[in-house]
Amino acid sequence: MTPAQFEKENEARWQRLQVLLDEVESKKKSEGVEELPQLFRQACHDLSVAQHRMYGPRLVGRLNALAINGYRTLERRISGGWERLAQMVFTEFPRAVRAERGLFWFCMAMFWGPFIFLAAWTPFDPEWAMSILGPDGMIQMEMMYGKDTSPHDYMREEFGSNFGMFAFYIWNNVGIDLRTFAGGLLGGVGSMIIMLFNGAHLGAATGYVHHACNPETFYSFVAGHSAPELMGVVISGMAGMRLGLSLVKPGPYDRRTALVLGGRRALVLITGAALMTAFAAVIEGFWSANPFPPLLRYSVGGMMWLLTLGYLFLSGKERPHAS
Repeated sequence: MTPAQFEKENEARWQRLQVLLDEVESKKKSEGVEELPQLFRQACHDLSVAQHRMYGPRLVGRLNALAINGYRTLERRISGGWERLAQMVFTEFPRAVRAERGLFWFCMAMFWGPFIFLAAWTPFDPEWAMSILGPDGMIQMEMMYGKDTSPHDYMREEFGSNFGMFAFYIWNNVGIDLRTFAGGLLGGVGSMIIMLFNGAHLGAATGYVHHACNPETFYSFVAGHSAPELMGVVISGMAGMRLGLSLVKPGPYDRRTALVLGGRRALVLITGAALMTAFAAVIEGFWSANPFPPLLRYSVGGMMWLLTLGYLFLSGKERPHAS
């Protein structure tokens, strides 16, 4: 086939691709835009054929420019901007959580099991909680949630401003998520240990409040931000476990390939978990740290739990096709 015949045979397809690219770039609504990926792949194939057959610099240059233009347009549409972020947050992340429902309930048990046990047992036998918290932890709990103290006064003195509290919490809490995720590289064992420890530590703190502090002060403070923060810890554990399982059970792949594939699935989970935890830090720094009435705090906390669970279980859900 001569270069002229090759160009004549594929001209209509190349022109169609150029028209779609121009319409996407100008943000016009275009019918048939779903053809764009296929036309782009075909143009890349045509470029490869033209280079292999040495059809000349004019034709090869034209196809090369078309392929570069297509790549830039598709890459920008797929991976950049607020639209892509919104798609990840409201569609891909909750779907990824639901797709790993087995890991979700396993990590829930790893975290909430020791939490509930120590929170319920500590008021009757506080020695375990005391050994977990240590002297510094007990003193801090009593300074924040004691009978005659306020977490707002303590935090104002400790951090100086709402922004200072927000910065500390986002650094501390997102750091916990990332360490839990990284623990998955130890075959998932590291993630399990961190989840068990965090559940036990928070359960011990909750139980110690009932033993020596003021529960109403504690619960009214944590109500608003607890849902996204605690669920973020659980989901970061899911991400770590997904990495670990990719190493322990690689299936038909070698371990390196399995880790890459598992890492792609885990990346969506850890990104969403970090965003949830960052959102919790915003609430903790700019809402929880202010002296609002307890009833309002509990109302906002209950609403946040409903929104968080509804988001994870319902957001991005595919609608059944009409029959």
